[in-house]
Parts: sequence; C-alpha cells; structure tokens
Amino acid sequence: MNLISRLQYLLIIALALGLSLPDGSKATLKERVTEVEFANGFKALLAENPGDPVISFQIWYRVGSRNETWGQTGLSHLLEHMMFKGTSQYGPGAFDRVIQENGGILNAMTSRDFTVYFENISADRFKIPMRLEADRMTNPGPLFLRDFMQPPFNNILTTGPSLDGCRTSRT
Repeated sequence: MNLISRLQYLLIIALALGLSLPDGSKATLKERVTEVEFANGFKALLAENPGDPVISFQIWYRVGSRNETWGQTGLSHLLEHMMFKGTSQYGPGAFDRVIQENGGILNAMTSRDFTVYFENISADRFKIPMRLEADRMTNPGPLFLRDFMQPPFNNILTTGPSLDGCRTSRT
C-alpha cells in the first residue's frame, strides 16, 4: 500500500471515529485522537471534528536545532526552506500555487525539537495536501541540490542561536 493510500485509509478511520461521536459530545481531545504507527516508524495522529469545513494537514519531523552541532547550525532551517524549492513532479512555486488555487494556505517552521509543514484547506479537498506532502517526502527536485549552497540558503548555515532562542547572524 503506497503512502497516499495509507493516509487515505487513516483518514477514513478518523472520519468513522469522529462520526461515531454524538453531536455535543464532551469527549476530550485525547479521546478523539487516533494514533497509528507503521512498521517504518511513520506515525499518524488523526483528530476529527465533524462538521468543520476546514482541515489542517501537518507533517511533523522530529528534527530541529537540537540535532545540530555547533559550527553546523542552521541545517534544519535550511532544509525547511529547501523543501519549498519543489519536487520532480511539482516545480518551484507549485505547492503554493496548488494550495492557493484551492483556497488554502501553507507554511512551515523549524524549532529546537521539530520541523513541521502544514496546509489548511477545505475539508472536501483533503487529498491535495496528502498528495503534495507524500511527493515532498519522497521526491526532492533538481533545484533542491542545485540551490543548496546558493544565496540566500547558504546564509542560513551561518546562523546560530541567540540568547533568546531566536536565530541571529553570526558576524
């Protein structure tokens, strides 16, 4: 079963669980979350809010600045930016264009403990971010490698943590 099929299957499970809750249910968020872990370590957490017109599709990676060594800081942040360069199937700007043409928004962030990519989109279009993120995970595009050490991306490698936890340039 490919990744999109797996995610669709999990979404169906989430929908079924969510729809089984009566309207006005006092179920806590923890009670509404279903967790599934695949043999390869991929973990999916699904929380259904029946009737909500919008979904938030998020991919969280357990990698952030804590995984970097001094002198090689900024790599997680660099990779976050590089993942917006497109894939072999979806060229530069295509992720933004596809999501925006379908009324959604997308962004990403990197912290000390994680890097996350997310799309907020109409619930009836949930397959779109699933398809895009599955492709991003498995098919980095040619621009990713070509531009890896070009400005402004190589500037990110020269950033380091400041006292307040924000990244600042080292000069």
